[in-house]
Amino acid sequence: MPLLENIKYALLDYLKNSRPDTKSDIIFIGIRNGGRQLTNTCIHRIVSKYFIKSNIDISKRKHGPHAMRHSLASNLLHNNTPMHIIKEVLGHSNLNTTRMYLNINIDALRTVSLEVPYETE
Repeated sequence: MPLLENIKYALLDYLKNSRPDTKSDIIFIGIRNGGRQLTNTCIHRIVSKYFIKSNIDISKRKHGPHAMRHSLASNLLHNNTPMHIIKEVLGHSNLNTTRMYLNINIDALRTVSLEVPYETE
């Protein structure tokens, strides 16, 4: 997955200096749970903590791991990333799953589309 330079260096710093020493190939592991994979609940709490520290109101917005995946997918699409690449980044086996993830609703798009005039003879 493509990463910004500062995120790449932050990940390398975490892996080298902060991550508990374990043979697990999971990148983010818990310190208090014996080095096991972080749960969605744990990640949700961490994200909430830093949103609050950043003075971001989370009372009326989705902000957990799933919402972050949706945001990633939407940003990739907005930046003209091809659908098959977004599918791979998200780990989907089916392109229809990716389309649902991106809330692409063809019927809704048709209701806001412009009519194309055509000439009749």
